[in-house]
Amino acid sequence: MALPALSRALGSLSLATGPRLAAQMMNNIFLQPSSAGMLVSCRSFLTSGVLNANFVSWKSRTKYTITPVKMRKSGGRDHTGRIKVHGIGGGHKQRYRMIDFLRFRPEHEAKPGPFEEKVIDVRYDPCRSADIALVAGGNRKRWIIATENMQVGDILHNSDHIGRMTVAAQEGDAHPLGALPIGTLINNLESEPGRGAQYIRAAGAGDMYRHSGPSVQCG
Repeated sequence: MALPALSRALGSLSLATGPRLAAQMMNNIFLQPSSAGMLVSCRSFLTSGVLNANFVSWKSRTKYTITPVKMRKSGGRDHTGRIKVHGIGGGHKQRYRMIDFLRFRPEHEAKPGPFEEKVIDVRYDPCRSADIALVAGGNRKRWIIATENMQVGDILHNSDHIGRMTVAAQEGDAHPLGALPIGTLINNLESEPGRGAQYIRAAGAGDMYRHSGPSVQCG
């Protein structure tokens, strides 16, 4: 709409001032660089933006904490800001609770051995399908994956010892796979000792050792 209006203005100017003066004015207008007052420069429309490089993700944290950590949703974008997965967006704000998947982690490294922990809280975790439990033992607290029948006040036994006799494991205990009797229902299974649980971590997941029994976390 700006170009027809300019043409009509120049046409009326040529009738009032004469064709030669109008031609000179037209040359001056189109040959000189446009000013911000006359023509508005066209800006490119950005459909993506680069994520802040100073943002520290919860995945890169090395110090364990039971305090919920802030999460930043990507909306399906990668580190360059381009959408890689469509259909991701919105949702309620979530906070991530760091789970200690290595059950046998003695508090005092100088005296490694079996230890006990008490369940303080069992709650829903928005970042996973299974419930989580806050356990305390000694001078520390940590989040672990809760079993189906785990309740507040339960005492959990953690051990890495494999004896000649099998152990009578209770709900939520952590023992090596070789120390459990055949028929134990297990979850949170390690592939290598000391690596932490990698298998059977989702809600409803469980692997029977042939028969039914209490759900025990194995290392």
